[in-house]
Amino acid sequence: MTERNDSGVIRLDTLEGFIEHSHELINQTGRELTILSTDLDRNWLGSDAVTEAMRKFALRNWHSKVRILITETTPIVQGRHPWLELIKRLSRIEIRVIKPDILDTEPMKGTFLLSDSTGLVYRNSQSRYLGFAHYDDRATVRQQIDVFDQYWRYSEESPEFRFLAL
Repeated sequence: MTERNDSGVIRLDTLEGFIEHSHELINQTGRELTILSTDLDRNWLGSDAVTEAMRKFALRNWHSKVRILITETTPIVQGRHPWLELIKRLSRIEIRVIKPDILDTEPMKGTFLLSDSTGLVYRNSQSRYLGFAHYDDRATVRQQIDVFDQYWRYSEESPEFRFLAL
């Protein structure tokens, strides 16, 4: 069930809700997508709708930028995640792996997708689809960008995702 309150927060508690609002958020993104995830959850982020929105966003504007942080590469590479070829083909998609030692001291509290500096889809739980979406919440997005940037400083490129010049 998806429920919107007066402040614009949309409560999400189904996979379908996460897919719907991620798709919509990506479609309204102008310049930058920022994603923090353990393994780019194949059911949510790898769904057909979200993958197609991501592909269109990455291809529609040469100035678009996608930054992705993950903790695990194996499910993405061995599971042939739908984003894998796009990540390898487009240099404007940067993907990095958070170093395990930083996760020991600063564990991830949630996963998210951020649109420019205004919108987000936030998942509170790794085991269930619980969280929220908001299309105009600059303060919360700024906080999550700060979290993302902190992890980015303690991340590294992975050879599995190297850009392949065509």
